[in-house]
Amino acid sequence: MNVTAPDPLDHIAPDDIADAWTTRGLEKISDGELLRAACRTLSIPRSGEANSFTLHAPLELMARAQLLTSVSARWREPARQRIARIAAAWSVIDEPAEPIDANAIDVEPRRSLTEAVRDGDAERADRAFVALCARRGQDEVVADIVDVVLPRLGGAAHGAIFLELLPRFRPAGINPALMARTLLRDIAHHPDHRLHWFDQPRPEVADGVSLTDRLVSPTAGSEPSSHFVQPTMALVDDTGLAHRTLAGVTEGLSIANARHQLLSIAAMSMLQDAPVNAPYGWTHCLTLPQATLAVAHLASDAQRAIDVAATYVLGFRATQSSGPIDPSWEPDPPSRFVDEVTYLDPPEAAAMTWHVGPGRRAHTIQQLIDHAARHHDAHLAKYTLACLDAATQDPANERLFLAAAAYLAAWWRQHDDTDGASS
Repeated sequence: MNVTAPDPLDHIAPDDIADAWTTRGLEKISDGELLRAACRTLSIPRSGEANSFTLHAPLELMARAQLLTSVSARWREPARQRIARIAAAWSVIDEPAEPIDANAIDVEPRRSLTEAVRDGDAERADRAFVALCARRGQDEVVADIVDVVLPRLGGAAHGAIFLELLPRFRPAGINPALMARTLLRDIAHHPDHRLHWFDQPRPEVADGVSLTDRLVSPTAGSEPSSHFVQPTMALVDDTGLAHRTLAGVTEGLSIANARHQLLSIAAMSMLQDAPVNAPYGWTHCLTLPQATLAVAHLASDAQRAIDVAATYVLGFRATQSSGPIDPSWEPDPPSRFVDEVTYLDPPEAAAMTWHVGPGRRAHTIQQLIDHAARHHDAHLAKYTLACLDAATQDPANERLFLAAAAYLAAWWRQHDDTDGASS
């Protein structure tokens, strides 16, 4: 790629995207040009501390890029504008970090990265990762850093989602793995933010008790300092709840079995549990374990990856649940079927999506894709894609995952109307 070529997204304020779309001819650039420009922008960290936006933005970009491949023609430009806004918002945060020489690391960069993360040296970790990306393709990078990322809670514990989405995001002329720089710097900045319970001796496998049984109604007994991912998972890890709850039931599970149980519980949490936690708690309850299990086969210890995934579901359910869920639950059939499922109340939207016949299912799925692709919320985009992936991976539970996606879409439509926001 000619790095001196003009950047079509350069010097556009986030609020000016719609106007610039016409005045700067952005509607004429290809999807590939748009995604490459956004990726190039997000591959350069900002000089300030990482925040929620800078940690989530690369994931949002990759999720929206995936949704864009399926969005309806009438919604393509709004969906593309959402992608452009990510890059524009990134560019106005602080100043770019100082450039790094990819040849500055004189030892094997993977080893240097691992040591830097262990030692809490964020700058060295960044240099090593840039060097790694100069030598390895994006698929190789996923395998190279999976063991560094999975047990750690830095970077909002979103490293697994980055690794899961990366192989599907392939802009020409740049290694998109570089977008993980901000995330890895934050992981290295917090070397003690990691899970530990699976390093302890395990009890015998629980007889007659499943992982699902243990996650129906767990209770933490105390509140985390906040409902962000790191303090939530630290609470269930540090208090011993994770070891007591999970050690006897995750041992020996296959990745497929763990996926079936964990993601089913996560989706049921969206449908049955406290609606106030729909946009963040219950979205993360599914996206984090799903991504972890998606890359578990690349880890040196797949059992540990399964343990990490189970901890995410336990953490959110133990701290944000309002009561037990019923794994065998199904919604009652709706009294009506409508064309626009996202305009229903969330429970109605879920019920209609659950019971919609094969002839209308594709139409319903298309609505969910179109709504998520043009909506402002990053978690909705990621969750919708995750539910579609889960439905493909576990066809027996397709109705469950699609209903969960519909519930969240309707929740956001309802709250957009209440708050005056626009999709």
